[in-house]
Amino acid sequence: MADNQIIVFPTDFSKLSLKAIPWVKRMAETLKCPVHCVFVVEEPQMYAALDMGPVTLPSPKELAEQAKTRLDRFISEHLSAVDKTTGVVLVGRPAHELTDYAGKHNAALIIMTTHGYSGIRHVLLGSTTEAVLRQSPCPVLSVRNDE
Repeated sequence: MADNQIIVFPTDFSKLSLKAIPWVKRMAETLKCPVHCVFVVEEPQMYAALDMGPVTLPSPKELAEQAKTRLDRFISEHLSAVDKTTGVVLVGRPAHELTDYAGKHNAALIIMTTHGYSGIRHVLLGSTTEAVLRQSPCPVLSVRNDE
């Protein structure tokens, strides 16, 4: 691997995202790449269109600061064994932000989990993993939920 390549590991802090960690550790060691653990904060303004009445939404900056604290704790608890792990918080639409970040940072690989929904659940919930697979500038290792 090139010296400047990274592995991108998106997380939403869920139990499901923990299933990718053995793969992240294995691939970081094999490829000798640092890991960028990424959390994407969705902009709260998108929910204003739901017309829920007078609601005070936190700013993207406030959400990002809270997420960074949580991400640092997540890395400390689950990725401390991986050398050169960096926590990154992005703001926007998850699939777009992840693929854009991977392209700008010369990612060797994106490792992420998927619920494996199909049918109406897939239509209603969408799939960030599927969008990343379609748009990624690098290979994507998708770890499926086997439960």
